[in-house]
Amino acid sequence: MMRFLLGVLGGALALSLCVSSTAQAASQGKSVEMKLPSSISDSLPWFAIREVSDNMLPFTRTHLSKISMKNERTALVYFATWCIPCRAGIKRLVDNYAELQKNKVSVVLVNIGERDEELVKSWVKKTNVSKFTVVSDPFKRLTEGFGLVKEGEEISLPRTIVLDKNAKPLFMLGEEGNDWPQVLWTK
Repeated sequence: MMRFLLGVLGGALALSLCVSSTAQAASQGKSVEMKLPSSISDSLPWFAIREVSDNMLPFTRTHLSKISMKNERTALVYFATWCIPCRAGIKRLVDNYAELQKNKVSVVLVNIGERDEELVKSWVKKTNVSKFTVVSDPFKRLTEGFGLVKEGEEISLPRTIVLDKNAKPLFMLGEEGNDWPQVLWTK
């Protein structure tokens, strides 16, 4: 019983510290770093989803690895068309496209959970994000499959996983701050 209580207290303390550091980062206007799930701390699992394009071509871990090899970092930026903070963060990515290229950061926008392909295609055209690779993951392979959420849970957005040139996860961000998108190449 004592071990159980100590475990609960330890967990509460860890959660308190995590919330405190998250609140502190957010209050300073910085992007909030989150702990990578153990399921992707070393590498990403295999996956197959589709690009948002006229042809809806397949997009797999192999495709992501090829993109990563061409750059120093690759950002998997999770979004939904209805997510207002996501739209603001993506607009900042578009506005900083030249800086991203200069700092060798590629961006893959990952639409999560939306099954209306025409809506997502229309949003991509309207927001001028076609300069980035945009993929659709209506069945949450890159959230549930990566261990970011449990089966049936919704992911809180925005969320970004930053990979190195070998497609190995380096860190994950939640809330985007004033340092967005510079944090993608400076951290």
